[in-house]
Amino acid sequence: MVGEPPDLDGRLADAVERLGDAARAMLRRSAAADGLSPTQAQLLLRITSGSAPREGTGALAGWLEVSAPTVSDALRTLAVKGMVERGQPPEPRVWTATPRGLETARQLRHWRGPLLGALRRQATERKAEALASILQVIAELNVDGHISTARNCLTCRFFRGEQAGEGWCTLLDTALSPATLRVDCPEHRAAAPTC
Repeated sequence: MVGEPPDLDGRLADAVERLGDAARAMLRRSAAADGLSPTQAQLLLRITSGSAPREGTGALAGWLEVSAPTVSDALRTLAVKGMVERGQPPEPRVWTATPRGLETARQLRHWRGPLLGALRRQATERKAEALASILQVIAELNVDGHISTARNCLTCRFFRGEQAGEGWCTLLDTALSPATLRVDCPEHRAAAPTC
């Protein structure tokens, strides 16, 4: 059996970083076209995501890994632009998108087009393996305290099975293959820390 190539972990980390750089650049260009900062665009996309729970400023800050004041400033600007508004009782701390915000978010989602096109050209098995591996890394970074929010199957108390392989969701009562693992689950409940 051939050993692991030299510095495979370092090169993989470099590749993930480069992909992240490219994704941020594409989002930045899309946000600028709509007169938004990248943070404002990310918040609007998060608030309008079908999988995102209804969140307040603190939870949004945790998701973006930025400070609450940064999120507060961005949300105030989005509110002034008529794209978001505070929720009504009983959820006054929750932010919701206005019709204008929903339309802007729909347009913003096109930033992923080139990335999705490149992914569509990859074999399904390779994509499933990559997804499972990346979610495992995210889960470990979450457990180690480097990522504050990781709402994927591998960090959920309802997940049973191998860490990144075949598994079972006890909440949805369904099998989970590597290709069907969720990245941002609306039903996610954090698993109890393991010692």
